[in-house]
Amino acid sequence: MIAGVVIITRNFSSTLSATSQSVADRTASLSNKPLPVEHSQYQRGNIPRGQIADFKMHNRRDESGCCSRIFLKSIMVVFNTFFWMSGAAFLFLGLASLFLRHQYVPLLETPLFALTTYLFIGTGGLITILGTVGCVGTMQEIRGCLIFYAFMLMAVFMLETCAGVLAYMYEGAVHEELARNLNVTINNKYHYDSEVTKAVDHMQTAFKCCGTSGISDWQYSVWAQDRSRSNSTNLVPFSCCISPNTSCIQGPQDIHASNVHTEGCLEYLEDFVRLHLIIVGGVGLGLSILQLFGIVFSCCLAARVKDDVSL
Repeated sequence: MIAGVVIITRNFSSTLSATSQSVADRTASLSNKPLPVEHSQYQRGNIPRGQIADFKMHNRRDESGCCSRIFLKSIMVVFNTFFWMSGAAFLFLGLASLFLRHQYVPLLETPLFALTTYLFIGTGGLITILGTVGCVGTMQEIRGCLIFYAFMLMAVFMLETCAGVLAYMYEGAVHEELARNLNVTINNKYHYDSEVTKAVDHMQTAFKCCGTSGISDWQYSVWAQDRSRSNSTNLVPFSCCISPNTSCIQGPQDIHASNVHTEGCLEYLEDFVRLHLIIVGGVGLGLSILQLFGIVFSCCLAARVKDDVSL
């Protein structure tokens, strides 16, 4: 009997020792395991215990949702694609205005027409550079690049808006300016100002017209009064003739000749300039709205990168 009790006591002691050793081993292993970030920050007193769950929710939101880095980076890549396309559009319009329409600038009194052209060229060049900065900042998640990108987008937005507003402002004043200045420019500067002469000849050839309101405008010009000093007997420039470099009108009896353009150039030039300014204004104001989305999304991504660094 006594021997049985001794055996049971020994077995119980062995079991208790094994259990104690197992608990000690598990405690030691847990003490060597690094604590979660939330718990370590809680131990340091940085955050209350009740906000540990908020850190977990934040980590989940970082991987999915409309405010996640993945979503914002995808949006920024799409935006940069359209941004570069808008830059190409601005460069195309600016260069087209410079090389195809800029020849009429000597006939226009105000410098706004030329100003809108140079604004578009400068804006298009700036956009191509900014697109690269935005792409690098987005893919590398460089907060400084993203903030700089947002500020420069604001500058581009202001330039595009100014170009569009100037174009529409000038579009409303085209008729009055041309009606007031075109005839005076033709009468006083043709043949004596090379730029004006080239612009007038190009206008009359391209639009198949003659003078401001018709053929009779040329009889009051300084060029017509001085033609007796040269060997020319033509009453109108060669650019008024249907067949170039021919004397289509040599006297009053030829005014209704079939080889001369009889319509004036005022309406043709006005319609041409108006159409150009409407396109410039529409593109400028339309694409400026695109920059607002880029500003918002770049700021959101910069804020997201900052939050992740602080965590």
